[in-house]
Amino acid sequence: MRRAVDTVFRYLAILQCIPADPGRKSTARILAELRERDPEFNVSARSIQRSLEHLSARFPITCDTVGRTNHWYWIDSHAMTQLPAMTEHTAFALRLANEYLRPLMPPATLRLLDGYFKHANRLLKGSALGSWANRARIISRGPALAPPPVRKDVQRAAYDALLNKRLLEINYRSRSQGRSQKVTLNPLGLVFRDTVAYLVATAWDYPDVRHYALHRMSKARLLNQPSRTPPGFRLASHIGDELRFSYPLASEKIPLRAAVSPEVAEHLAERRLSSDQRITRQTGNRILVEASVADTQELRWWLLGFGSAVEVLSPAPLRKEFASQARAMRTMYEAEAPS
Repeated sequence: MRRAVDTVFRYLAILQCIPADPGRKSTARILAELRERDPEFNVSARSIQRSLEHLSARFPITCDTVGRTNHWYWIDSHAMTQLPAMTEHTAFALRLANEYLRPLMPPATLRLLDGYFKHANRLLKGSALGSWANRARIISRGPALAPPPVRKDVQRAAYDALLNKRLLEINYRSRSQGRSQKVTLNPLGLVFRDTVAYLVATAWDYPDVRHYALHRMSKARLLNQPSRTPPGFRLASHIGDELRFSYPLASEKIPLRAAVSPEVAEHLAERRLSSDQRITRQTGNRILVEASVADTQELRWWLLGFGSAVEVLSPAPLRKEFASQARAMRTMYEAEAPS
């Protein structure tokens, strides 16, 4: 009985060592991994080979023979052998990861996880959690803009450079210059803003951190030199504390005062601009909103999105900007529309 149990455990351990196609592992490598996991794994290479031949008759595994060496792999990369078995909750988490986190994952990781994603979908079919996944969605505001196309070789090189901390040489077309330029980057992070992917990086030996859109890269080549991270750099601080993706115009916050419509006031009562926000009802149909906010380009885009439902009262320079914008728009819309 003990011998039969040992054989079963050996079979399971062997199956877990075998990679999915296109991966390959020799019999000797499988034995070495088994001994790394358990130094007392006292089985010969010949026994492992016999076990593999026995398992290949019952599972979708096979081998390529090079000389006298067999290299084993799963024929069906979606065949899942797991102990313990995947639960519905794990399958649900994998489905959400596949749906919402896929752009963030390196291509090699996605290839390895593809079988798990398919197995998770099969497991969730007809279950309550499977129904939940079809009844819950995350959506964005505004029109659904199509993501700009990114070359697969560029994406692969950029992800590999970030993952392996290597320099990346790219051909990059900036908006301002309109032509491609060869740049050597120190990759520091990957950020998705809506559907656009940006590689956060420094260029050459310059210390300033910039954002490089992947879809503007026409070529990308992984270099052998290691990348360098500026002292004290943290991607979370770069995005959150420094607001670099909000395009800051000044380091200090500004005391915003705005007269808004009741609808906008209700919106801001539910989703506050800041911890010190105050809302005061005024005479007429306007409501005063006061808050300390970051002085960013994104703030201006957000305020302009409300149109005439928001009037900026102060600070004076910001009101002056909006007055200039309003005059320009009035001139544009009073003219005849071009045919």
